[in-house]
Amino acid sequence: MNILIAVLVMGIIICIHELGHFTAAKLFKMPVSEFAVGMGPKVYSYDTVNTTYSFRAIPVGGFVNIEGMDIDSDIENGFNKKPAYQRFIVLIAGVFMNFLLAFVVLFFTVYSNGTYKPDNSPVIGEVFKEAAANEYIHSGDKILDIDGNVITKWSDIGAAVSKVSEEKNNKVEITVLRDGKEEKLTVPLTKDPQEDRMILGVVPNFIKEPVSVGEATKLSIKSGVKIFTNTLDGLKMIVTGKVKTKELTGPIGIIKVVGDASSQGASVVLWLMALISVNIGVLNLLPLPALDGGRLIFVILEMIGVKINKKLEERVHLAGMVFLFGLIIFITTNDIFNLAK
Repeated sequence: MNILIAVLVMGIIICIHELGHFTAAKLFKMPVSEFAVGMGPKVYSYDTVNTTYSFRAIPVGGFVNIEGMDIDSDIENGFNKKPAYQRFIVLIAGVFMNFLLAFVVLFFTVYSNGTYKPDNSPVIGEVFKEAAANEYIHSGDKILDIDGNVITKWSDIGAAVSKVSEEKNNKVEITVLRDGKEEKLTVPLTKDPQEDRMILGVVPNFIKEPVSVGEATKLSIKSGVKIFTNTLDGLKMIVTGKVKTKELTGPIGIIKVVGDASSQGASVVLWLMALISVNIGVLNLLPLPALDGGRLIFVILEMIGVKINKKLEERVHLAGMVFLFGLIIFITTNDIFNLAK
C-alpha cells in the first residue's frame, strides 16, 4: 500500500507538470500527438481526433509529445513555427504548474490543520525518551513546584531548573498534579547535548488554532519560498561537492521515502508532495540542455534578437539528453544499492 501511495504521489506531480505543457500548447493551437502518464510500452490508450491519451508500463515520469519541435518539421502550427513568446509560455508552463501544485497542497494542509502554538500552562505535553526524567514524570502531569519555586506558567519551569542547576544539583524536587492528586518526586536532570546546561527534557502541550484564508495563503507562500531556497542550497552543495554522489536520490529512492512517510499520516505525505513538486520545478528550470530550462535559454536569446543556429541547438539538446539518461541510470543504480543495504 505504501508503494502504491508513493507511485500515486509521483504520478500526480508528473501529470500536473505535463498538463501545464499540454494546456499551454493547446491554448496556442499547437498539435499534440500524445499525452502520456508513465514511461515504456503502452498499457492503455484512448485516441481522439488530435491526441492520444495513454498510460504506460513504468509508473514514473510522463511526457507530452508536441509536434513541430524538430528543426526539419514542416507541420502546420508546429512548435518551432510559433512566436518565441508562445514557445516560452509552453516551456515554462510545466514548472509553473509544479509551483502551483505545491502552493495548493500547502494551502490545503495549513488551512485544514490550522497552526499549533505552545500552551503557556505548566502541563507536560511530552517527555523526551532520552531524558532521565522520562521514568518519573509523564505526559499530562501539571508541575506545581520545583525545589520551592512555585510554577504558574510554562516559562517558570526553565527558569527554576536553571536556578537549581547553577547550584550544581543534578536532581530537582518536583510537585506535580497527576490524576487529581499531588505527588512529590525527585527527578534527575539531563545534560543538554547542544549546550552546556542541565535540562528537564520536556515540551509543552500544543493548542490547535484555526487560520483564515489570508493567513493560510501567507503561510503557504512562506513555506513554498523556504522549500525553493532550500532546494537551491542543496544544488549548490551538490555542485561544490559537499554532498557525496552516493547520497543522491532518484525516483526509486523518492518512492521509498514517500512510502515510508505514508505511515505517518496524510499531512506528512502532502508536505512531501509539495517538497518534491518544488524540487522538480527547480530542476526543470536548470539551464541544462534537454531540460525545460535549457530550451528556455535558446528561446530567450531569440526573444532578445540573438540569432540561433537551429541545428546547433538540436545537437546541444541531444547531447543533454544523453547526459541526462546517463545520470538517471547512475542515480537509479545508486538507489538500488542503497535499498540493498
